[in-house]
This record gives sequence, structure tokens and C-alpha cells, in this order.
Amino acid sequence: MSRYSKGAITLHWLMAVMIIGNLAGGFLHDFVPREGGQRAFVMGLHVSFGLTLIALTLVRFGWRLANPPPALPAYFTSGERLLAKGAHWAFYAAMLALPLSGWLMSARNDRPLLYFFAVNVPKPGVPKPLAETFNEVHELLGWAMLALLALHIIGIIKHKVMDRDNLLPRMGWGRST
Repeated sequence: MSRYSKGAITLHWLMAVMIIGNLAGGFLHDFVPREGGQRAFVMGLHVSFGLTLIALTLVRFGWRLANPPPALPAYFTSGERLLAKGAHWAFYAAMLALPLSGWLMSARNDRPLLYFFAVNVPKPGVPKPLAETFNEVHELLGWAMLALLALHIIGIIKHKVMDRDNLLPRMGWGRST
């Protein structure tokens, strides 16, 4: 069975960890105490990894264009092919739109936008009311990303447990049998 390239596998797992961490930080930040700067620290990391994800998504998209993924197995039904391709392109869209909406919503306040607490990142020149709209968009996209992630995990479980088709090694998880 053919595998994704090492570059694609590395980008996939690096971004998976960052996306899951950012989803957790975004959804759970209200539970982090404000005292002692704990919430500011969590959100500073959330912003920094979000900005990093914009760049990594562009790299990953370029990598995919230059290094086409392995073909889907021949036994996939047309519905499975459509779902797999649709989910992957939806992930690409969400991986770019979610952090971009976060950057656009940063214009709603006067606090500096810092990359890893050190580098001042220019804010977009959008009016505050529009930035507030992007705040709502950012939250909705977070839920959409969570839904895509759940769908992805359900697909992994289906292929591992029900189909027993050993697809996980394609993305560097385990060995082909």
C-alpha cells in the first residue's frame, strides 16, 4: 500500500497536534483563571499557534500540489471517495479560514497582537464592527473544525475496526500488514 510522503506525514502530525491544542485552548479559555496572567498566557499561545498554522497550511497546500497524495484504495466506494476527498478539502479550508478569522477579529481591541509574546504582528485594517463579526465566524469555524476532526476520527475507527483495511500506515501510524 502506498504511503504519503515524509513531508506530508510530518506536516499532518505537527499540524494535528497544534490544531487540537488550539481547539482546546479556544474552547476552554473561559475556564482558565484571569488572575496571574494565566488566561493571557493561554490566549497568547492560542494566537501564536494560530498564526503559525496559517503559514503551515500554505506550506502544506503547496506540498500537496507538488507531491500528490497516494491514490485511494481501489475498493473504496464512490461515496467513500467523495467523503474522503470532501473532508480533506474541507480540512484545508478550515485550517486556513479558522486562524485567518482569528487574525481578522484581533482588530476589535487595542491590545497588541504578539507572536510568542515577543514579535508585534500587524493587525488587519478592518473596522471594529466587522472584527466583531469575525469573532462570531471564528467561533463557528472552531465548531466546524471540531466536527471535521470528529468525522476524521470516526473514519479512522471505521477503517481500523470495521473494515480492517490497514490504512493508518499511509499516514505513518504503524506498519503495513
